[in-house]
Amino acid sequence: MPAVVKEVQLAQPTGPVPTIISVFRRAAGVMNEDLVARLAAAGFAGLNPSHQAVFENLDPGGTRLTELAARAGMTHQSMSELVSVLGQRGYLERRVDPGDRRARMVCLTSTGRRMARRALQEMAAIEADWRERLASTGVTGDIVGAISGALASRAARSHGDVIGEGSGRHPRSRRRTPHPAQR
Repeated sequence: MPAVVKEVQLAQPTGPVPTIISVFRRAAGVMNEDLVARLAAAGFAGLNPSHQAVFENLDPGGTRLTELAARAGMTHQSMSELVSVLGQRGYLERRVDPGDRRARMVCLTSTGRRMARRALQEMAAIEADWRERLASTGVTGDIVGAISGALASRAARSHGDVIGEGSGRHPRSRRRTPHPAQR
C-alpha cells in the first residue's frame, strides 16, 4: 500500500477515506436537499432529490423521454417513472412532438414553469452561500468555470475515445436489444 494512502487512512480513524469524487457527490447531495427544502417552503410540494435528474436535463421547449433518460444516464423505465410522478403532481405533462407527431415530449406545466423559475432563484442563493463557505476556507475565483474547464480539458484530451465522450451516448445508457419475436 502506498505511504500516502496509509497516512490518509491513519488521519481518518473511522469512516471512508474522503476523495474528490465522494466530496463532490456529498456536496451536490446537500445542495440538492437544500433546494428541495426551499422549494417545499415556497409551496412546491412533492419534490425530492431524485427529481433533479428530470429537471436538469429538460429543454425549455420540452424533451423526449428517451433523450431525458440518456442525458441523465438512467434507463428509459426509471426516467418514465420519475416523469409520471411529476406529471401526477402537476409539474410535467406529455405533449405531441410538433416535429414528429408519433413522438411525445415531456414539458413543464404552468406550475412546473413557476417552480423552475423559483428553483433558479434558490439555486443562485445556495451557490452564493457555498461560494462564501469556500472563500472562508481560501477557495476563491470562478469555481464553476474552473471545474467546467477541467471537464473540457478531459474531453479534449480524450478526443472522444472514452465511452460516452463523443459517442452520443451516456456511458450508463443501455442499448435496447429487441425481443426475439421482434427480430
